[in-house]
Amino acid sequence: MSPAINPPPSSPARNHSRHPSLSELVLNPPAEAATPIANMNDDTIIPLMEHHDALIGAEFKNPESISKQPTLATLGDTPFSNDGDHADHHRVVAHRVVATEFVDPVAFEAPEPILQNALVLLDPRIPDCIHLIEAGKKRGLMIMAVVPKPSDGSKLVEYYPTAEALLEVGTHQVYEPPMGSKFDIVECAAMLKTIEAQQNLRFLGVVPCRESSVDFSDILGALLGLSVVNDLGLANARRDKGLMKVAVANAGLRVAKYARLTQRDGSDALKAIDELELKYPVVVKTPRGMSTMDVFICNSAEEAVKHTADIVRSVGPDGRRTQYALLEEFIGGEEFAINLLASPTTPRGVQVTDIWLYHKINTEGTMVNTFQEMVDPHDRAYSSLVQYAEGVCRAVGIKYGMAHVELKAEYNEERKKWVNPVMIEVGARLAGGRKAIMAKQTIPNWQPFDAMVDAHCGFPVRMPPSFKPAKIAVQAYVSADKNGILKSMRGDDFERLPTYNSHIILKNVGERVQRAKDLMSFAAYVWLIGDAEDVRRDANKARDEFFVDVELAPLDETSSTPLLDSK
Repeated sequence: MSPAINPPPSSPARNHSRHPSLSELVLNPPAEAATPIANMNDDTIIPLMEHHDALIGAEFKNPESISKQPTLATLGDTPFSNDGDHADHHRVVAHRVVATEFVDPVAFEAPEPILQNALVLLDPRIPDCIHLIEAGKKRGLMIMAVVPKPSDGSKLVEYYPTAEALLEVGTHQVYEPPMGSKFDIVECAAMLKTIEAQQNLRFLGVVPCRESSVDFSDILGALLGLSVVNDLGLANARRDKGLMKVAVANAGLRVAKYARLTQRDGSDALKAIDELELKYPVVVKTPRGMSTMDVFICNSAEEAVKHTADIVRSVGPDGRRTQYALLEEFIGGEEFAINLLASPTTPRGVQVTDIWLYHKINTEGTMVNTFQEMVDPHDRAYSSLVQYAEGVCRAVGIKYGMAHVELKAEYNEERKKWVNPVMIEVGARLAGGRKAIMAKQTIPNWQPFDAMVDAHCGFPVRMPPSFKPAKIAVQAYVSADKNGILKSMRGDDFERLPTYNSHIILKNVGERVQRAKDLMSFAAYVWLIGDAEDVRRDANKARDEFFVDVELAPLDETSSTPLLDSK
């Protein structure tokens, strides 16, 4: 056996165990340390090269105090001496993370609170508002209602709701200007931005709920910093009936001949009729009307001049001063309402959802509704109407939300389809008359209010495979057919009709009623759902079996001898 080889005296034995780390030397000093830690001073040299590279260059003034430091890294008062050439008080030491008793090892700053998504309903009506609120709650949205013109409750609350009525149906907050003051869109946007900051909200979209708010809604959305808004350059073309004709004609689509009349006495009406080579009857209307208000069919020059003078410089139905009247050629054929949904997530950007055929009669120079019925938008007979309506929406810059196109068309017997559609008007809004509610109940798997909220918030929109209605919906317009103070009604028990769905009484006993000339002058609306023949039958019954007793007010309203008339 070979003898053990002793190392030479000048070569000490090599120790293959690792050197203690600096933190071990500091925190757990060896008992036989050559230089006790207690005796260490500023001149003690620690072999940093043999320890962690990150600690190279560190210097320690009093290692005993290190165990008392709660931080991972401790920096001295200053890393340099006064002359800036020598690191005098620089201390960097790794330390334990977990303390003796359990605490959170890392205390971050409090995270930013999560923003609450919100939706603005501009000028809402109660029947539609209820469904929009329900759709918003499904998506976790806070609902803010903006009422441009506060209501005092004297008008029909369903259509002119008070702030209290909106809160009762589920709206979270309501903004309205002071009673009697004019609505300012900039001030409204500033208030909503303030609310957004104070309540930690994030507005996603602005939904216009009636015709008078379609231009305000996109402007308000832009002022709130939203990108989900329709083309702002065409905002007036979606409200002004003259400008919308310009936009649609520029897109290569047919529009009625028209002229703007500005003379207070209506004297320019005759000149415009000659220049446009129009034949009577002609149409004179206010450019920013709604609900068929201030629309006149004129069969003579005298009527055209008179109605033009009545409109120019007057206050329109929306409460704004009218600067001109619109003269149009009278388009023959039947009238249709075509409702659409616009969203970049749909295949063509805009999709027809339902079509309604209007049945109207001429009453004292105004086309008055009798009833409106739903038809199948997939029927080949309406294909040209579908294409035309989609083109109109693109022409006026409707990209998000609902659209409502009213047009006229003629029926071609040979081709068995409706042809030559011509726009009456278009609005970037939900259709009135509860049409969306009726579409929801008759078209399988169609949720129009959910789709409307999704489109205005920029969410993907879910569409049904077909918009063919399983049942036919009809809205019947019930007229008082006379003027006076309402004394009583008969035949208003519309629930007796087999296809009855719902109804609303627009006039109460003691209120003034009149022969219907616009949508808000009817005595009642009735909605029916069923087979085509059944709903038409019930629509006629609802109208023909409704009677009123009125107290005829004399021409001189100061007279106290009213006459009683009944039907």
